[in-house]
Amino acid sequence: MANNYEEVNFTRTQIKKAGKTYVSNNATSEEKENALALINNWRAAHSFPLQIIYMHVKKTAGDRAIVAQRLKRLYSITQKLYRFPNMSLTAMQDIGGCRIIVDSINDIYNIVGSLKKSRMRHKLKEEYDYIITPKSDGYRSYHIVYSYYSERNPKYNGLFIEIQIRTHIQHLWATAVETMDTFTGDPLKIGQGDPENRQFFVLASQLLKIYEENNQNIDVVKHTDTLQEFKNYENEHEILRKLKSIKEAVGYVQKADSRGQGYYVLSLDRERNQLLINSYEKNALEQATKAYDLAEKNRDTDEDIVLVSTASFNMLKKAYPNYFSDINEFIALIDSFLN
Repeated sequence: MANNYEEVNFTRTQIKKAGKTYVSNNATSEEKENALALINNWRAAHSFPLQIIYMHVKKTAGDRAIVAQRLKRLYSITQKLYRFPNMSLTAMQDIGGCRIIVDSINDIYNIVGSLKKSRMRHKLKEEYDYIITPKSDGYRSYHIVYSYYSERNPKYNGLFIEIQIRTHIQHLWATAVETMDTFTGDPLKIGQGDPENRQFFVLASQLLKIYEENNQNIDVVKHTDTLQEFKNYENEHEILRKLKSIKEAVGYVQKADSRGQGYYVLSLDRERNQLLINSYEKNALEQATKAYDLAEKNRDTDEDIVLVSTASFNMLKKAYPNYFSDINEFIALIDSFLN
């Protein structure tokens, strides 16, 4: 099976150096170009362990869960290296990532328990419970990081794959944040950006947490001080109005189609408000990866590009609705609290 996937062609020391070179202000264009080739190889090599863990996760999560996988965008990789100068590229835990979306918080912990009890031999490296302890920006989810291990394919051993497990409600919030980030360039997803936008999402997260922990009872939310604080904040800053204008902003063109599980390169042109989708069959990962690398190499500052895989195009839209500006449900839910 691994024959169809790219292998790591360089030493860890070379990969680390490439990461440092690519974000260095002193590196020449030629040095950056050479470094990019190593970074792309390192990223592409995560595809095989990602696929193996993705298939295991799909089986564990069951048919009701939405499961998707993606390779981290070059832009996100480099921004992380800029933000954390002491971080090594080989230590980055989320270059390959799975996303699981379930109905309830109980479902999250059930899947976490099932994964830990399962017979897969990959090593649990880290876990982060952002449900019990949300991030300061309001982010809620459960993260598990595995270090791939296989006696049959040892060349991939030690590559990290991150699994994010979140509820549908948590996903609505995260999608709204990512959509604001995607269409405005405001880096909210990494805890930065406009303080007014950040505070809006902190308060929105608190409302959704109350809603979710009280069996999705809107009346409970309506009798909280948090809602009054949110109303006052929205009346002053009108962030919700911004989101309502964004959700109408983008059209998309599906350039190709794929039956069953496939790979999709999403290229969002923020200047033209257009999403271009190139899809590839399940056995065309190498072609999809090359297209992804080329698109990122030629991207301009108004483009956002990602390579993802899901079981269907419909599931793609559910797992990555921010690229389709599909935040209708988030807006409708917030409106139901306010009205």
